[in-house]
Amino acid sequence: MKMLKPASFASIAALSVISLLWIGCGTAAPSDESLEKQFYKQRATLERLVAMMNEDSQIIRVDSNFIGRRDNGAWPRPESEWGISAQRWDDYRKIFGQTGFKEGTSRAVGSDDVLVIVYTEGLVTSGSAISYLHCGPRTNQQTYVEPPCKERKASGSGQYPASTSYGYRYKKLTEDWYIYQQSD
Repeated sequence: MKMLKPASFASIAALSVISLLWIGCGTAAPSDESLEKQFYKQRATLERLVAMMNEDSQIIRVDSNFIGRRDNGAWPRPESEWGISAQRWDDYRKIFGQTGFKEGTSRAVGSDDVLVIVYTEGLVTSGSAISYLHCGPRTNQQTYVEPPCKERKASGSGQYPASTSYGYRYKKLTEDWYIYQQSD
């Protein structure tokens, strides 16, 4: 009988990466049809998340592990600098857990448009995200408007200005809601 040698750290790390990539490959992006069905089933919850983000107007990103503020994206930081209370963050996380919106909510700096992120794939340098996008009210203080909210068409696609690879596509669900895919 042959004795097996203990696995090296490098081989364990390589197997872990391969396993994660393999698992990630098994998750397919949701279809627009399934996203539409989910939207109408969970619309009240989506509206609640938008209301929460609007109440917490200094916040640009909330997920289960991170809170980003308009004036401070550093993380981790002391609870006194989160921009919301621990209880409020727990409220967000409870909704994320109940709905499956594990990637959380987001908005661009200078924008009142809110994204509820449904699906992501890829890496920081190249990937794709599919969200429900709620178009906020147009205000003089808003310096950035997401393309669907600016264009207000039933569907569309394009590239972001000053980009050679970062693009988007969208499909209108209601007057203020879109399925919105961003990719690089």
